[in-house]
Amino acid sequence: MENPHFASLVRLWTLRKIDARPLRGEVPVIACLILFSLLLWVALDRWEALPDPEFLASGIPLFAWYALAILALASLLRSISRPRPSFESVLLLTMGLVPMLLVLAAAQPYLTSFWAGAAAIAGIGYSLAYLLRGLHAFTGESQSRAAAAGVIFIAAFVWGSNALNVIPDVFAAREIEAADAEIDNLADAETLLFEQPARIDQALAAFAADAAAPAKAFFLGFAGVGTQRVFSEEIALAWRVLSKRYAMQDRKLLLVNDERDLESLPLASVTGLRYALRRLSAQMNVDRDVLFLSLSSHGAQDATIAVSNAQLPLNDLTDADLSEALRDSGIKWRVIIISACYAGSFIDSLKNPWTIIIAAAAADRTSFGCSSDRDLTYFGEAFYRDALPGARSLRDAFEMAKSAIAVRERHEHVESSKPQAYFGSELETKLASMSAGAG
Repeated sequence: MENPHFASLVRLWTLRKIDARPLRGEVPVIACLILFSLLLWVALDRWEALPDPEFLASGIPLFAWYALAILALASLLRSISRPRPSFESVLLLTMGLVPMLLVLAAAQPYLTSFWAGAAAIAGIGYSLAYLLRGLHAFTGESQSRAAAAGVIFIAAFVWGSNALNVIPDVFAAREIEAADAEIDNLADAETLLFEQPARIDQALAAFAADAAAPAKAFFLGFAGVGTQRVFSEEIALAWRVLSKRYAMQDRKLLLVNDERDLESLPLASVTGLRYALRRLSAQMNVDRDVLFLSLSSHGAQDATIAVSNAQLPLNDLTDADLSEALRDSGIKWRVIIISACYAGSFIDSLKNPWTIIIAAAAADRTSFGCSSDRDLTYFGEAFYRDALPGARSLRDAFEMAKSAIAVRERHEHVESSKPQAYFGSELETKLASMSAGAG
């Protein structure tokens, strides 16, 4: 036989008319809803932290903040409603809304900024309709004032909880530390490094020269750490997205450290980057063409990007190294995108009116998602995968990605990475005039 309490709750969740009598005064129904909401929260939290979730006992006390909010919302609804329903009734109604809001919140980090906004608006509309239907069932009268006040309370609570970072996460993704891999018997490392200029020249030989063409875009990718595929995968995605947007055709050069393959592409190194920029500039009209330089790696607080591959003797890339290499190349117009911890520390040494710099994190903040089991970092997902393909400009793509990353980090209860950017005015104007079909 169908349980009348469950059937009434399902009708209420689907915004259909209900008979409140099977629910009124049933404390066990409220207890079941509380238990269900807690289990749902923990399950969703653990699912988002896969594949290697780490239990965080420190998040448990924060549930008290949400318990107080539920009691406050129930009291608010009861005080405004006329006639007044019982407190048990409005508490049950409030608890019944919690699972729907949890599912909506869990989906936010996986939506683009547009769809996340649409989902938030849909959540507000659903909450209003739910409270109107439920309060009418418990009082027999329309309670539009109480329902509207309840929705405002929910919106203010969500905003305040995010602003204060009061998120009771009980699971978080465990970051896997990068480790130097051991490669057996790499006796001819010197020969491998000696071959790199020839590999770069061979890659550049595929470029089609056209001095009469309008301003063209060129791509140079740099994946710094060979032990983790996430960096090479991110650079590959950056090329695909930027190439499509700025019609780069075959004008790409990838410097990639990837221990799975030491032969297919030129390796990423400080010396290799200097040589690549110098040779690339010879293929460009440096006063007109635009270089897109995408770097992905670990980063350090001293304005350094990690460079490593097997047991090769490679130096890390500093902001001074990058600034000097770009200056020596003579390339005037450049978009530099750095996906690394502390990437904002590179901005001051590179910025000028002909340069755009986009950094995954502030100079004193780490970024996330660079573990060995991932295909993209959080920044790579938000900027290259989700924002850039549909954005009107690099600035819009950055703002969309920045917002999406902030939502995800708040939800995962980690310190904000605070992505940074500098947009040189001259280059912004130039990019706006470059159509996707140019070149």
